[in-house]
Amino acid sequence: MPFIATRKAEQNQRAVDPWTAVHLGTGLAAGLMDIPFKWAFTAAVAYEVVEQVFERVPAGQTFFRVSGPEVIENSIVDVVVFAAGHWLGTKWNAS
Repeated sequence: MPFIATRKAEQNQRAVDPWTAVHLGTGLAAGLMDIPFKWAFTAAVAYEVVEQVFERVPAGQTFFRVSGPEVIENSIVDVVVFAAGHWLGTKWNAS
C-alpha cells in the first residue's frame, strides 16, 4: 500500500494525506502557546479516537467528506506529527 495519498479518493486510506499538515500545524501552535504537552497530546489522541468512531457512521462520513474511517496508520502519523509540531513550538519558545 502506498504511504502518501496523492488523490482525494485516497484520503484516510494512506498514512499521510493533506490533513497530516494540519496536525503538524496544530501541534506547532499548541507548543508556541505553551500548552503543556500532556494536555495537548491527550487532546490529539482523544480527537483521533472520536474521529475513528464518528467516521464509521454515515453522518461522520458526510461531515468529513470521506467514504469511510481512516486507516490506523493515518491516525498514528497524525498523532506523531502533532507531537513533533509541539516539540518544535516549545523549542522555538526556548530559543
